[in-house]
Amino acid sequence: MSDRTFAQHLKSAIDRDPNLTEAGLATKAGLSNSVVRKLLKGTTQNPRVDTAIKLCEALGTTLEDFMSGAFESGQDKLDTEEQRIRNLLSQLSIEERRLLLTYGEGLRDASHPALPKSAPEE
Repeated sequence: MSDRTFAQHLKSAIDRDPNLTEAGLATKAGLSNSVVRKLLKGTTQNPRVDTAIKLCEALGTTLEDFMSGAFESGQDKLDTEEQRIRNLLSQLSIEERRLLLTYGEGLRDASHPALPKSAPEE
């Protein structure tokens, strides 16, 4: 992860996008303008996790990619479905992730049955 604060990453994202405004981002994230303003002024350096996730979703990325610098490096924005899956994963316990992985693999295997196994050579 980067040593920069969430606020520094956010300021950089807004500065890079001429179509992105503080108010527009706040509205898209479902937050008040004052939350974004406090972050950008430095009153708050790191927001609550739920606030950070909302801002990242509004930017079309995940909190992990945003803070690691992957978003800043120009990595393509996630499609909505992939973003929802990654956000869900970040909220699950390790055991819940294992269960979801097992379920997902079962769905994949049911949709794409393996090729018939060849008979063992004698």
